[in-house]
Amino acid sequence: MGPIATPFVLSEVDLTTLDQLVSKGKESVRKLNRIRTLQFSHQGQSPEQISTLLGISVATVYNLRKRYRDQGIQGAIGEKARPGQPRKVTQQVEAHITQIACSEAPDGRTRWTASLINEKLIKLEIHIDDESVRLVLKKVSSNLGSKSNGALGR
Repeated sequence: MGPIATPFVLSEVDLTTLDQLVSKGKESVRKLNRIRTLQFSHQGQSPEQISTLLGISVATVYNLRKRYRDQGIQGAIGEKARPGQPRKVTQQVEAHITQIACSEAPDGRTRWTASLINEKLIKLEIHIDDESVRLVLKKVSSNLGSKSNGALGR
């Protein structure tokens, strides 16, 4: 026979918080599963029963209980920050693109194109593709051929 499991008990404040989150109905399925795991654990159900009910692994139940003990309710049900890829087109790059698009077009050209802007950016050691330039211009509602856009209206 294995060791006797200690009961998992949530505080009244935490129980109320979990009930409020469930009643709102605006939480993700992953967050709802975490909430239900804590609620079922508090009701005395075993990790094996909880994993069967919610379709999660037994290890997930144990890990969630441990996170609750270590970090509290918000640490247990909240999402951890994910590293992800940093943005290549920062606000500074967007400002450069807008500045170039609003300046005089190069000699022999009547207006800037995404490719011409990208060539200018490469000279400034900013390396992005033409599509990213186009998306930035679309975001700032810039039409390279319109008369109200920068140098063309002068």
